[in-house]
Amino acid sequence: MLGRYRERVRAWTNPVGRALFRLRLRPNHLTVIGLGVSFLAASAFSTGRTRAAGVLLIAAGLCDFFDGALARVSGQVTPFGAFLDSVIDRYSDLIVLLGIVVFFARTPHPRGAIVAMAGLIGSMMVSYTKARAESIDVECTVGMMERPERMICLIVGALFHLLEPALWVLAVLSNLTALQRIFFTWRATRGMDALRLVVLGALLVAPSATVAGPLRTHPPVTPETERAWARAVLAYQGGEPEALLREFGNEGAREGPIGDHVRFLLAQALAQADDLDGARATAVGVAERFRESRLAPRALLLATTFALRAGDDAQAQALLGRLLDRYPDAPEVPEALYLLGMSAEALGQRELAARTYRELRVLVPASDYAEGGADRLAALEAAGVRVAPLTIEERIDRAERLLRGGVSATASEEAERIVAEAREPKIVLRALRVVVDSAKKVGRSEVAARALQLAITTAPAAERAALELERGKLLVRAGQNQKALVALDGAAATGGETEASEALYQRARILDDIDRRAEAATAYRLVVTRYPSREVAAASLWHLGWLAWLAGDARGAAENWTRLTEPGVDRGYRVLALYWAARARAQQGDAEGAERFFTRVLAETPRTYYGVLAATRLPGRTPTGAKAPVALPVEPSRALAADPGWARFELLRRIGLVEEAVAELEDVAERASSDPVRLYAVSSAYVREERYHLALRIFRRSLIPLAVTGDPALPQAFWETFYPFGWRSEVMEAAARSGLDPYLIAAVVREESSYYPRALSRAGARGLMQLMPETGLPMLPGKGAREEHLDDPVQNLRLGTRFLAALLREFRDPRVALAAYNAGPKRVRQWWSARRTDDVEAWVELIPYDETRHYVRRVMLAWDEYRRIYAGR
Repeated sequence: MLGRYRERVRAWTNPVGRALFRLRLRPNHLTVIGLGVSFLAASAFSTGRTRAAGVLLIAAGLCDFFDGALARVSGQVTPFGAFLDSVIDRYSDLIVLLGIVVFFARTPHPRGAIVAMAGLIGSMMVSYTKARAESIDVECTVGMMERPERMICLIVGALFHLLEPALWVLAVLSNLTALQRIFFTWRATRGMDALRLVVLGALLVAPSATVAGPLRTHPPVTPETERAWARAVLAYQGGEPEALLREFGNEGAREGPIGDHVRFLLAQALAQADDLDGARATAVGVAERFRESRLAPRALLLATTFALRAGDDAQAQALLGRLLDRYPDAPEVPEALYLLGMSAEALGQRELAARTYRELRVLVPASDYAEGGADRLAALEAAGVRVAPLTIEERIDRAERLLRGGVSATASEEAERIVAEAREPKIVLRALRVVVDSAKKVGRSEVAARALQLAITTAPAAERAALELERGKLLVRAGQNQKALVALDGAAATGGETEASEALYQRARILDDIDRRAEAATAYRLVVTRYPSREVAAASLWHLGWLAWLAGDARGAAENWTRLTEPGVDRGYRVLALYWAARARAQQGDAEGAERFFTRVLAETPRTYYGVLAATRLPGRTPTGAKAPVALPVEPSRALAADPGWARFELLRRIGLVEEAVAELEDVAERASSDPVRLYAVSSAYVREERYHLALRIFRRSLIPLAVTGDPALPQAFWETFYPFGWRSEVMEAAARSGLDPYLIAAVVREESSYYPRALSRAGARGLMQLMPETGLPMLPGKGAREEHLDDPVQNLRLGTRFLAALLREFRDPRVALAAYNAGPKRVRQWWSARRTDDVEAWVELIPYDETRHYVRRVMLAWDEYRRIYAGR
């Protein structure tokens, strides 16, 4: 149960891990120390010193707590380390509970010993059920009595002399957790792919005896060897495999630090040389020698194609079965299923082929192979093969997978049929959820609201308020404000605090938007009064400030916004409120108070949108910047010098396998997920390889807290990674053509596409500046323009800057033009004509669409940052 807070806990355990690493400790040291402390705790329990045992259990728990943090931050996460940690944990649990059994066995009332034994059995079964579930590819983490909860239970019982009650809790809940996991695994496997149960269990060859071991260490590759490999790769990419066969054919290369990549390329080269048997064996070797490699499923699929080319359908089946068994979530699964069906047909196994194509339709219905599988299934049915129709459960699973795969229309159509046919309320609710989410994806809010209305009549009473709240929000988007108010009133009346507070806030927003401002103010105040600790209370104070500002009541605005800067109030509004409280004070003529608040913005977050605005209000004041929470190295790669994955990335890059290197970098980023220093290094590597969008994804998720400080100690490379300038000469040329500031164009490109030239939005916007075809194509010369032409970076930049320049000419102010670029000129003309203030800063805050409002803020900040970082260089 406490596992859900793992990521939050890591935020403060990782600094401890780094401190332990500087003491030259290894994770396994802490694991063994924890076992020793558990021995001492068991001894204390057996002699009746329960309070001392409780203290020792705390120490043992801390060792277990921090060994994982030390492994993560030091890059020492290994399969054996995880195995050892798990085994030692089991020993520790057994030893401690046996000590408690001995203690109670010595007392006149042995009941406690029996309860302790029941707790021991339950504890072991919780771990055993998880391990067995994972062995059949079921991730089983349900239940409320995992190891941290069991430790806490024993510690509390020991420290407060409540050991027997604690043992009762432990015995009952741990055994209930084990039973819950059994039931969960049964449900998870009930619908398990019949293909794997039948084909893998009876038809296919036995799995290989080769088992992946712990991470291997390799001698470094010499510079001479690197250069030879680079020449061989270059020749192979030019269509000449001989050098690669020579360089990669030796044992040292195949067993080296990039042995999986070496073998994969070698298999392809052998196939080019018409050695299909050697190619197949080499490809299989990737999956057997490097089972955890991301190339393993691809290698098995490659080996399958070689087997099919050689006419060996039986071997192809065996290889495909191994792929499906070991890597059920791999992206290669759809193709593997399709090929397995084809090979079964070739061998005359028509029933197996039909089952395979049927599973393909259910498991991966949105893949490119599903349609082909459906065609083959229809052909087999026409040939007399009996195909069982999909059950209602399989159909709803398929509809949900279609939705996740982006095939919304088909998902919705199937879900609507299920709603009409199903009788079980749970199935009907799942189908209606598919209809709702499909409609939301395509902007059909009214359709989604109607489906929710039907869901409300079907759902259990406890779920209706949340559905009513969601329906109310959708009705607002559909422009049906009166119906929305009725729905929100219902949610507020019947829901718990979460639904009621949100419903009251949304009701106030509607009243605000339809200019019933007095009622809106009353509704906002009601939210603040009833739910002062919720985020909607802070949002209500924010809007109350705007109602006062627009009414000319600067004092009232200042009071509301100042409340948002106080301790205990939602920090998401703090910087906004500081800036606008300063503006309100300036409006009242309180220059000193305004300066004090502007100064606080500059001191806390100088490199934010509001920090830039505050700096313009304090001319002559140079922001000094706050101290960043961590220090970054001047040379980013130093942070990953000890990471073996980083060494693989660098080696692959140096020998010319750039795409493979970038793919390996994803694993490095995943291991560094809680370490900002290492994430910074990964981001810098992405920028070096011109994968700007991947670098920005990391920065936006994890490194913004560093950037907002403006810490002078942050290296220049940090800013150039956060604000990359790809296609610089093309941006400069397009800006000069349109008469725009190139740094404004750079900021727009960063926000629109993150400098990814093949970016394609759900709405259909394309390329670096995310042009809609109906906007960009008419500006292209000639009559044969196609949407794909918008993917060309040069064309896209030229057309995007022309469009933005036209918006700037019309709206005159960059902020309004940027809003039009994001939301569309027609909509912004309506907003501008209905504006309640001529203050453009205030107008930005009142933009009705959250997305557009945030977009304008981010681009304006980035524009300022690009000028600061690149101007004059």
